[in-house]
Amino acid sequence: MSLRRLLPLSAAVSGNLRRSLSTATSSHPPWAILDYSSLVDRSSSAPGACFRPVAPPGISSISAPAHLLGSRERPAPYSNIVQLLGGDVRAASGDGHLLLNYLDGQAEAPCTSWDLSEDMEIHRFVCNPVSGQMLRLPDIAGSRSILLQNHMGLLTQADGGSGRGPPGRFAVAELVFDGRALERFLSDEGEWKTVLNSVPSRSLLPRRMQVNHETVAFGGRLWWVDLTLGVVSVDPFGDPPEICGIQLPSGSVLPARVSPAEGGDFSKAEENVKFMLEVAKYRRVGVSQGRLRYDEITPGGPFLLSSFALDDEASAWKLEQQVELRLVLADGGYQLQHNSPTPQIAVLDPLNAGAVHLKVGEHVVVVDMHNEKVIGASPLQDDYFSLVPCVLPPWLGASRIPTTGKKGDMEAPDDLVICL
Repeated sequence: MSLRRLLPLSAAVSGNLRRSLSTATSSHPPWAILDYSSLVDRSSSAPGACFRPVAPPGISSISAPAHLLGSRERPAPYSNIVQLLGGDVRAASGDGHLLLNYLDGQAEAPCTSWDLSEDMEIHRFVCNPVSGQMLRLPDIAGSRSILLQNHMGLLTQADGGSGRGPPGRFAVAELVFDGRALERFLSDEGEWKTVLNSVPSRSLLPRRMQVNHETVAFGGRLWWVDLTLGVVSVDPFGDPPEICGIQLPSGSVLPARVSPAEGGDFSKAEENVKFMLEVAKYRRVGVSQGRLRYDEITPGGPFLLSSFALDDEASAWKLEQQVELRLVLADGGYQLQHNSPTPQIAVLDPLNAGAVHLKVGEHVVVVDMHNEKVIGASPLQDDYFSLVPCVLPPWLGASRIPTTGKKGDMEAPDDLVICL
């Protein structure tokens, strides 16, 4: 099925999802804003993840019991070994499943973060946050030290490809070899494979991508995002995988900078990394009301918030809404001074394209772009590195993650705990 035919189908399915979520009577909210960081609980004996849902604009969190990770033993008391054990929400599917990464780094004290990265193991899971089920993925090439670029995405597919209801299979994938191939895992195959894409991604965009955004699942595809350049999407189930690309709106493409992958001046590479992190504060790609959207805030002056939607042919972005944040926030009680930091985009509301969640000082503030007013706010409890939106369909708690039925690493506990 072509991308052009997939996008309208995705919009229709998303509309049905929005209606079902809005009328659901589940014990969890219809969607959640997840803290990117996922803690490891050494004291828990629970057979699954512990999800703490909070209705947006509050921040939800998820943690995993240490005994499920298969991590190394905790260093003995008074030893000179330092252990770093923690995880992150790497990506969310379009139906509430999560891709979780957990890193186990060890080094002799005194040490730096670079020392810990030299002896690092990675554990990957697909997780149903509502049921708590955690499905361990096999190690790539049998090694727990293969990190790739850590921009993997998760795409689920319902039985029959209707896009509705619990998934019948899933794919986890990452672009490798400069976009020429995918490192992918298909649940109905049960193993990692490197497969060539239909065309190299370099032929789709004018320069090499520097991904600085979580991978987005939309329209039966995974979308990798460079917030200074554009997006590249792949159908991970295809053989060969079909790849497409499109630049950001013309006024949003930024000049090329030194890539960290290029040799030369390390100080410039470090400066580039900081720049890409800074850009990610004011730009965001996400799915809302069945469309792929790109929102950005222009720093300085009135703080102009612009929202674009990708057309059905995935060939152009259409400007749909603009609002001057300084005036809207002032009317909502958030007076910004001329030297105030630029508001940051936290997440896009997956169910309401007119609602954008912003970080303003110590709060998450919801702005209704249609009516140009503040419609909600919640204090920030922590200094979050990043936030990830996740829809939570009413059937999610009763569903199970699809597997091949093979024994080995790709297993999950039979007894699940719902920790709400």
